[in-house]
Amino acid sequence: MLGWRGVALALAIACAAGIGVLGVALNGMIARYQTQADYSHMGFWQLQQAKVEVHRMAVSLAHTAAGDAQAASSLPLRFDLLWSRINHLDTGERWEDLLTLQQLRAQREAMFATLHRMQDGLRAPTPDFAALSAELRLLEAPLHDAMLNAYARRQQSTRQHMLTVATSLQWFTAGFLALAAATGVLVAMLALVSRRALAARRRAEAARIAAQDAHHTLRSVMDGVPALISVFDTQGRYIYANRSVCAFSGHSEAELVGRRPVELGMPADIEVAVAQVLASSEPAPPQEITVPHAAGGVRRLLVTLAPLHAPDGGLAGILRISMDITAQRAAEHQARHLHDHDALTTLPNRARFGRDLSSAAAAAGTAPLALHMLDLDGFRAINDTHGQATGDALLLALARRLRGLLRPGDIAARLGGDEFAVLQQVEKPGDALALASRMAQALAQPYQLGSVIARCSASIGAVEVFDAGGAPPVLMAQAELALREARRGGRGRFTLFHPGLEADAAERRALQADLAKALRNDDLHLVFQPKFAIADRRMTGVEALLRWTHPERGAISPGVFVPLAEEAGMALALARYVLHRAARQAVAWRDAGHPIPIAVNLSAELLGSDTVLPLVRDALRDTGLAAELLEIEVTESTFISDSKAAQDMLSALRAMGIRVGLDDFGTGFSSLAYLQDLPIDVIKIDRSFVQGLDQGGAAPRIVETVVRLAHGLGATVVAEGVETEAQLAILASLGCDTAQGFLLARPLPPEQIPPFANPRTTASAA
Repeated sequence: MLGWRGVALALAIACAAGIGVLGVALNGMIARYQTQADYSHMGFWQLQQAKVEVHRMAVSLAHTAAGDAQAASSLPLRFDLLWSRINHLDTGERWEDLLTLQQLRAQREAMFATLHRMQDGLRAPTPDFAALSAELRLLEAPLHDAMLNAYARRQQSTRQHMLTVATSLQWFTAGFLALAAATGVLVAMLALVSRRALAARRRAEAARIAAQDAHHTLRSVMDGVPALISVFDTQGRYIYANRSVCAFSGHSEAELVGRRPVELGMPADIEVAVAQVLASSEPAPPQEITVPHAAGGVRRLLVTLAPLHAPDGGLAGILRISMDITAQRAAEHQARHLHDHDALTTLPNRARFGRDLSSAAAAAGTAPLALHMLDLDGFRAINDTHGQATGDALLLALARRLRGLLRPGDIAARLGGDEFAVLQQVEKPGDALALASRMAQALAQPYQLGSVIARCSASIGAVEVFDAGGAPPVLMAQAELALREARRGGRGRFTLFHPGLEADAAERRALQADLAKALRNDDLHLVFQPKFAIADRRMTGVEALLRWTHPERGAISPGVFVPLAEEAGMALALARYVLHRAARQAVAWRDAGHPIPIAVNLSAELLGSDTVLPLVRDALRDTGLAAELLEIEVTESTFISDSKAAQDMLSALRAMGIRVGLDDFGTGFSSLAYLQDLPIDVIKIDRSFVQGLDQGGAAPRIVETVVRLAHGLGATVVAEGVETEAQLAILASLGCDTAQGFLLARPLPPEQIPPFANPRTTASAA
């Protein structure tokens, strides 16, 4: 037996079937009514449009008759539209709902006859608009009657159909009530099921949305990762490519998916690597490859590939991840280059040169070499005078010039500051000196640095190596010894190392140690050589001269130990010693009634530095010496190395009341350009010119020129090294002011100086 649920379900099905039948019938009636209404409406609309065109034609005729040119020009078009509307009234159909139009066909011939008469009237040279209007009214009458008839028929048809529909609705309502009862039972039954289904649907929808969000998030992450990520199917075709892959390849994802890399013009290596992983089912080790970029150029990629497995364990595809490491590799290369090269000149730096020297020294037995050490002369002056930018430009120009002098295989390096080095491949002894000569000559040529013309030579020390096993530090030390020897010979010199230089270096180091000890123990002393006015041979001052009597070697010339002190960094200590001792002695003479001016020679190494002025101030303050009794002598090399700084320093000394003397004039690179700008009180003619005064030649003319030049600058002239009366007489005839030399007085200890002084000499000197 059927349960109550089955009965309710059967009843509901029967009611639903009955209502369905009624609904279908009702729907059919409504459809037929709608179809008839549509056709009736269509016929009514055609009649209405025809009547509208008749009205428009009447308006156009009236305006044309009134002389409206625009209406006259549009009259033929308006008539054609009227003809078209009348012609469309004959549809060729035989629908019952178009009965009005079928009845109108009986008058069709009369209407077209009217149209033909109107057409003939319009074509007449002078149309009769009154007649045309009458014809138009004849045409309008049947249209008006047809519209009234059509409207009446539509009203009658509507009433009939409404009655039919009302009857059908009564039956439909009864069926609906029965169905509603059955439906109520079904609703009660389905409520619980529906609630459960809704909950399940919500869970499914939530799961779908979560999966969709997860997919979107994963895709966003994949597109945002700075890596090229792609997935291939088991046939080697793209099934996924992230945004980076598309940008790199120049193809959209739609263009990539379903195609192999080679089909898109990509390197075949991609397909080969994918095939290998497909065959092995094992991840491929990371590999660096170089591939072309869609935007041009090539990029360096780090590529890894791994298999993707389906839930059943089978192979589903291949994951390929590539990282663009082009910038990283370039940065690493640049870092290595900067680590091994000078940032300014791009030459190898000291560290790189050391490695190159080690390799070359190890192979010197089969590939002899020469090591050159270069030190620029006067670079500091250019850098300080014209600024660091000009100094850098000079270093760049010098590096380019140096490269041009070398052969393939030779190496030039910048060790730091103005120090350079060259590794040369040699074949025989003497090759090193040949290159050193070429480098010295080439580097001494002027440099055009923008608007500045700079001159900067190089001192060079070289060592040749024909046997393997030489230690790089030893070779560097030997080249340094040769460089120092070259610098002692003057600017732009070059020297080849020989074993005697090591003995000389040991000797110099021993003397430097002894000199430092003598300076600490106060074993140095001063002697003073008087200067005399040539006119009456009165003493005008003295020059303080430093002396050193070595306990074992005896007296050592200042020409030996002063350069040693400068080389060992003792120039400042030596200058402080001389200044304080000389100032104290001058104060002692002054206190004894002999205010004797005293001259002290300062090292060119100190001049231009920030130590000289404090040094002089301290000496004057500590001893109480008046500034006008002190004269500072400098050499021409001071201005060649750093003219601007030296000029500023000398101007500051003169501002303090100290006299400034230029020593050994004519032995350096004398230049009228700096003489006219420098604050010079005294010019001392070097003894080499004085010695030639009584031997003929050009010496007298040179001295006369110097005297006139000095007097023109307002300076006093002192002649050094006067040893004969003939020399003194010639100096007097040339107008020289003061003389100094063995003829007049040798350097004396301080206690022997006062006898040369007297009131008249003091007054003259003051």
